[in-house]
Amino acid sequence: MDAHNRDLYLYERLNARVLGVSMDDVVTSKYFAKELWLEFPLLSNPLPWLGKAYGAYSDKPPFLPDGSPNWFGRRTVVIDKKGFVRYIKNGSPDNKEILELLVKLEKEGLKK
Repeated sequence: MDAHNRDLYLYERLNARVLGVSMDDVVTSKYFAKELWLEFPLLSNPLPWLGKAYGAYSDKPPFLPDGSPNWFGRRTVVIDKKGFVRYIKNGSPDNKEILELLVKLEKEGLKK
């Protein structure tokens, strides 16, 4: 998340927006954003529909160390302005990879 925060100006120059999504409630998300000094919005999605749509939700093992299900995994998704998923990857990939894709989309006219 630090890298996304640091590179926000690059995303903006490429007509892209960064959003964080979690199953945390709004109060927890606000606290998290404040603690990390995030300059992009965090969305609260307490129901699993969004996580299911992008393959980030799971109610099966592996479980977290405390034994609870790993409900919402970290996943990076790039959606073009027409609503097509152009990139999806588990975890937090190198921003260079994402920025290269955004440059390509910009050239194709499929930005955002």
